[in-house]
Amino acid sequence: MGKKRLIFLLAITMVLVVVLSACSSKEGSDKASSASDTGETTISLWVLNDQAAYLKPILESFQKDNPTIHVEATYYGTDPLKESLKVAASSKTLPTMWFTWGGSLGAFYPENGLTMDLTETAASHKWSDIYNSAALDMVKYDNKTSGIPFHVASLGMFYPKELYAKLNLNPPTSFAEFEQQMGKIKESGITPLAVGGKGGWDVMRLTEQLLEHFAGPELHDKLNALEASWADPAVEKSFEKLKEWSDKNYFEKGFITLDPLEAETPLYQKERAYALTGPWIDTNISGAGNAPDSFGVFKFPNDQPKVRMSSFTEMFQISGSADGKEQEAAVKLGEYITGPDIVNKYIDQYGAPALKEFTFSKQSPHTSEMAGMIGDGSFLISDQALPQAVVQKLFEAQDAVVLGEWTPAQAGQEIQKAVETYKSGN
Repeated sequence: MGKKRLIFLLAITMVLVVVLSACSSKEGSDKASSASDTGETTISLWVLNDQAAYLKPILESFQKDNPTIHVEATYYGTDPLKESLKVAASSKTLPTMWFTWGGSLGAFYPENGLTMDLTETAASHKWSDIYNSAALDMVKYDNKTSGIPFHVASLGMFYPKELYAKLNLNPPTSFAEFEQQMGKIKESGITPLAVGGKGGWDVMRLTEQLLEHFAGPELHDKLNALEASWADPAVEKSFEKLKEWSDKNYFEKGFITLDPLEAETPLYQKERAYALTGPWIDTNISGAGNAPDSFGVFKFPNDQPKVRMSSFTEMFQISGSADGKEQEAAVKLGEYITGPDIVNKYIDQYGAPALKEFTFSKQSPHTSEMAGMIGDGSFLISDQALPQAVVQKLFEAQDAVVLGEWTPAQAGQEIQKAVETYKSGN
């Protein structure tokens, strides 16, 4: 082959490559343009495993009603979700929308500029007409709305009525009577308290009730606001009582490492006497083959003139870095899941909605009962009221006292050190 002919063929080849490349590029561009023209959006959603039973059909219904919005849902256990969200926050890989809790747990994300500011959305969509005022207050950070209200719940002491009848007991009206009943239940061969220490938050529910009893509402609120020292005799007494109950085997052996759900399961079969939990327990009781109304509930008897219940809120937050189309779709999804039509349709499994008005379910009798019990007031649950650095020290203190590694006095002192460290950095 001559040199000129070779150069000519190479030139022709290069022209063909350029033309084909241009065609390919135009085809890809046309495809992208076509996808964009469809208006389709995909949003990622992270939620809890125990919400899957009702969220899955809700998400299917939403996508049927909104065919251009695709929802990719991932389900987690409680502690894995908390951990996964923190990892995703640090690596800037948060989903479009996620479930979280109010107070300091949910505040982490707007505090670090990671959430969509929903203040204008709340106003223009008239959320004040839809959600109760407490729920709206508890999803705010720095006076800005940072989440869509999902649940507002209080905690009570659930017990099997059959066991109470067998032992000739009635709901206690004082702290002393409650302790007497636990002693009697233990003597009958039944472990009184269904508590799992893994993660710290289940034991915390009892610790904060002991604080409400020994400290009283005023001091308890000041402790949560970091306006009083945790190296206080009332805190020491609370940890002393936690240790005493552990030593008396009022908890299952090895409870400090037990998963809360695993610890609570025997209660559904009436093999435990008490669980300090919320009205969502009705679904678990039904799932275990028992009628929810075969269980009663009472306020933790803390001997205060007005017995406050611990309460908390749950919400959906939306990524501040998602594009506008994703954010719009996520708002639509969040309002759909938490709106009256869906809540009333799935109320048997839904738990305690954050709505102003909803239809109570006969399958979840404790939702309405506990809504009436909270009339004397409530206090925000500790892991939402306290800064997370202090919460982690509280969890550490509980374990250390139960295991005999710290004295009750040391527990209060160590928590106060964490408070001072937090304050010095903020």
